[in-house]
Amino acid sequence: MRRGPDTPGWRDEARLILGISVPLTAAFVAEMGMVITDMIIVGRLGSNELAAVGLAGDWFWVLLLIGMGVISIVGVIAAQSLGAGNSDGVVEAGEQGMIAATLTSIPVMLGVWYLGPVLGLTRQDPEIVQLITDYSRVLTWAVLPALWFVTLRNYITALARSAAIGWITVAALGFNVVLNYTLVFGKFGFPAMGVVGAAYGTTIVNWLMCAALAMHVLKSAHFEKYRPRLIPRHVDRCLLKEIFRLGIPISATQFLNGAMFTVAAVMVGIIGAATLAAQQIIYSVIYLALSASAALGEAVRVRVAYGIGQRSVDASQQSAYISFVLAGITTLAAALILWIFPGTLVGIFLDTGNPENAIVSGISVELSAYGGMFLLLDGVLIVIANAIRGLRDTRSPLWISMLGYWAVGLGSGVWLCFPLGYGAAGLWWGLVAGVVFSNILMFWRFTQRIVDARHSIAIP
Repeated sequence: MRRGPDTPGWRDEARLILGISVPLTAAFVAEMGMVITDMIIVGRLGSNELAAVGLAGDWFWVLLLIGMGVISIVGVIAAQSLGAGNSDGVVEAGEQGMIAATLTSIPVMLGVWYLGPVLGLTRQDPEIVQLITDYSRVLTWAVLPALWFVTLRNYITALARSAAIGWITVAALGFNVVLNYTLVFGKFGFPAMGVVGAAYGTTIVNWLMCAALAMHVLKSAHFEKYRPRLIPRHVDRCLLKEIFRLGIPISATQFLNGAMFTVAAVMVGIIGAATLAAQQIIYSVIYLALSASAALGEAVRVRVAYGIGQRSVDASQQSAYISFVLAGITTLAAALILWIFPGTLVGIFLDTGNPENAIVSGISVELSAYGGMFLLLDGVLIVIANAIRGLRDTRSPLWISMLGYWAVGLGSGVWLCFPLGYGAAGLWWGLVAGVVFSNILMFWRFTQRIVDARHSIAIP
């Protein structure tokens, strides 16, 4: 790879990427920690409560990804404007992003509200369906503040000022633990609300997070030159159209990726409640471990876009390759923990000394081997896909996900699981095959888009 005169050295760029991604990793870990906290706390109520909150939490995030995918392009537009020295473009991206977040919250909230009845059509245990309904009806009111928070997060990330995001979210995690414990079990004079208490706690915390980040954006001197109005001054139809044009394919991709996990969970739920509970434990570990890759993905997306704004493809390519390497290192470390200490991880979620949990515990340990393989490959894939999006190609990750995750991964997994009788292990083998196939296609597409970018910039 050539390095142009405006391209920073590898060390400088690596430090900058880490400076963006480390606080975001802490934030993503804390966000996933809220869902996992709900699972750990309600898991003490029983395996049905654990399965219900795990499955409802999966679908909540999948539906939330519809809005998050659309507004994720705000960071790309803001970063490219920043690289080109267009401060007005940075501000407009933030303001129109708030409008986009509000609009996309409507279908997401409807989906979360009706989650229980829809899952009831998939032959799930009736008791689990009722618990999901109770939990999701309250969680619906966390959607709007969550999407506003993500919009502000994308804006701040584009300006490489992500430290506050980490502090706010980590603090929110601690409050979420206390609040959920209080409301689920009825401590400090509050009534015991069960799974509904966990939903109330998480919803309240999402509103507080949004308020805290909004105040930071409004008051911090770092954003004085690029400060957006949280209530936009006007609707920029052209920019809003661009956000949806580029963002909807991201939304569809993230929905398909997340839905693949949840559809796999539904398939496992057909096998039995114990297998579903085990699957949710492995999922929780994977989601938590992928936080670093998600953070690196956000960092590489804005850094690649920033390089394009500067008309330096060398800088964009260097940012991408550094992020790919960092993703491989972090996911390998997480996979090793899942492979070496599966029993310890399962013990976080269940009382392994209780004979009633022996079956769930045994299945979880067995599935951890496959989960580690998937984790290692998927972490790198997330970063490559975001590098492509930084080049304003949001459709390629969509069709690659359809082929890899669904046609190859879920298709072969279901075939191995049911007709061939390999059960949950067969399903996981299919998912691993799908992510291998997706990595090959995604890296090929990234190299093609870099060539296209060089050609485009070379044309006067």
